[in-house]
Amino acid sequence: MTQPRYTLTITCGRPSNRACDDFHVQPKYIVDAVKTFIGGDAELSLTARTARLTVADLSQLPNPKYWQQRMGEVLHCLWLDVPRIRGDYQLPSPVQFDIRETTA
Repeated sequence: MTQPRYTLTITCGRPSNRACDDFHVQPKYIVDAVKTFIGGDAELSLTARTARLTVADLSQLPNPKYWQQRMGEVLHCLWLDVPRIRGDYQLPSPVQFDIRETTA
């Protein structure tokens, strides 16, 4: 029997820029930030209205709080306005989590 694997997708509103232009959110910088802070085959996509982080092939059931903080770190490093309250990043509402079990 194969062990279950999990894919996590977190979607939230796109935070506003802390910088005066969009230079910091070019695809290359997004890929570099995700690779640095998350690694693996994680992907972050930004549209004008949403931010979506997808992390595939997780070996354990993902902890939403942990991954919300990881996403906050990446968005913060991309010069997006993600406030911290008592040390925790606060993603823009509404935050949606989708956890799917897959088989390897």
